[in-house]
Amino acid sequence: MMTRRTAVCLALATSLALGGCTSSITPPEQETAGDNATRAAMSATLGLTYIPNVQFAPAYVAREDGVFASHDVDVTIRHHGADEGLFTSLLAGHEDMVIATGDEMLQARSQGMDLVSVGSYYARYPVVILVKEDSGISTVADLAGKKVGLPGEYGSNYFGLLAALSDAGMSREDIELISIGFTQVSALSGDEVDAVVGFTNNDTVQFALSSIPVREIPLVSSGEPPLVGADIVTTASFARSNPSVVAAVLAGLRDGMSICVKDPDHAVEITRQYDTNLGTDDSLEAARATLEATNKLFAPEGSVDLSQNLDTWEQMEEFLANIDGVLGAAVDVREAVTNDYLE
Repeated sequence: MMTRRTAVCLALATSLALGGCTSSITPPEQETAGDNATRAAMSATLGLTYIPNVQFAPAYVAREDGVFASHDVDVTIRHHGADEGLFTSLLAGHEDMVIATGDEMLQARSQGMDLVSVGSYYARYPVVILVKEDSGISTVADLAGKKVGLPGEYGSNYFGLLAALSDAGMSREDIELISIGFTQVSALSGDEVDAVVGFTNNDTVQFALSSIPVREIPLVSSGEPPLVGADIVTTASFARSNPSVVAAVLAGLRDGMSICVKDPDHAVEITRQYDTNLGTDDSLEAARATLEATNKLFAPEGSVDLSQNLDTWEQMEEFLANIDGVLGAAVDVREAVTNDYLE
């Protein structure tokens, strides 16, 4: 039964909020005006994590359906090597843009890397707390004294749990934190823990495919947590020198997301060209379920908007700065995040 687990495994396992804020980042340099042939020659390489996955369907669809081409940019999709650093090829100039989580981007920026987030990929933070449907746990406060499982003390799951505890006036000392790796389904179903921390478009989907009834508990009692999910990152130097390329890639991804929302079956079929694991009915069912859950992150209000809420980014910078060893130095969010390249 759990062969489906592989099919729905998140490529963004270590993993944004909508907003109309603008940044004070240095305005982009103007490109030399060119004719239509020059515009059509624009190109970019988009880096993704090493596992092809239906959560990257907007990029696959935008390329295969000619959406990127309609915005006058030729995009090469590149999946990283298994042992390759997330930003290694970007900083080396082998990639021009990459999809990464907000915490990953801020941590790298705090270490001096020339990175800037130019658009949201997930418009909502994807991490939730999961309990069995018949559990007596209904709020974060109910976790007091309980065993809570998560992959480990790192990444989006961990930061999401810390944000949830903080919102409830609790700390990690109020719970028994258990590192379970990526075994949320077996750990919770086997009563090894009372709750698990996972992704709504991965772990919740896996429980449903395994016919294990669970409930999602939001991280915060109201609003959004002070965290940013997946976003679209480039280097500040590339963005300043190639504003039209950045804008075109963002427009293509936005339109690709809209196609995924409107026609998920088509998006899954396109994804099959990239993900060789999608060769059985079970794997296709899992991919469709994963995409439907991910579409709610692309367009939580029904329409796709890549705008970033700079206030949420600043809250995340402050939140992560208070966790020992996470940020190497303070980050000026208004220089690291911008909506200037969005149409």
